[in-house]
Amino acid sequence: MQHINKEDIEQATEKVKKRLPIEKIRQIPKYKNISPKAYNQLIKNAETFSLLILEAINVQDQNII
Repeated sequence: MQHINKEDIEQATEKVKKRLPIEKIRQIPKYKNISPKAYNQLIKNAETFSLLILEAINVQDQNII
C-alpha cells in the first residue's frame, strides 16, 4: 500500500464536504443544530478515523508478507 500524502487527504476531505455539506448533515436529527465549527470537527474526526483504519490495514498487509 502506498503512503498517502497530505494533498490527497485534503482533496478527499473536500470531496466529502461536497458530498455531505452541513445542510445535509443537519437533516440528521442528532446533528440538527450543528455549528460550522462542530461540522468541521466532525469531518476532521471522520478523516482521522479513516486514516487509522488505512494504517491498520497497511500494517496488517506488511505482517502477512
